[in-house]
Amino acid sequence: MIELAFATCFIESPFNCRSRVLTFEVERVSLFQCMAYGQMELAKWSQEHPKWRIAKWTCRPAKLVAKI
Repeated sequence: MIELAFATCFIESPFNCRSRVLTFEVERVSLFQCMAYGQMELAKWSQEHPKWRIAKWTCRPAKLVAKI
């Protein structure tokens, strides 16, 4: 799996930043496809969260998290 990792900062307080991740669950998404489609996903996220701005973003292999 591939994940879209991005940092967002609160517009009214630029030093209030958070790391966020969106995961592409389709098994055959490549890093290149993530870079191409990631911009559209980030645009949607920005519209749904107007008080936040995206500071930076990248695509990377998804981290495996143990489910307990």
